[in-house]
Amino acid sequence: VPAFVTKVIQLYDTMNVRFGVMLVGPTGGGKSECYRTLQGATTALRRERRHADANYQVTHTYVFNPKCIKMGELYGEYNLLTNEWTDGLGSTILR
Repeated sequence: VPAFVTKVIQLYDTMNVRFGVMLVGPTGGGKSECYRTLQGATTALRRERRHADANYQVTHTYVFNPKCIKMGELYGEYNLLTNEWTDGLGSTILR
């Protein structure tokens, strides 16, 4: 259990400094449980405890297979021919 708590804390710290996070590891390694635990904790701190810290928000997760999406579709891309920017999934979800 202490190792699992450490992993949840590491995920929290990483998500505070990164736009997106990819969890990788063996089947049954606790990847899904780790992000679901963090999601539940931050949501409970906001909803139930009314925690004043802005870092604790109601959290929604979106999971997809990174092999099925191009980098431009994820982050957005600039078209040199038309000089237009197209938002990716990341910016669309955050808005």
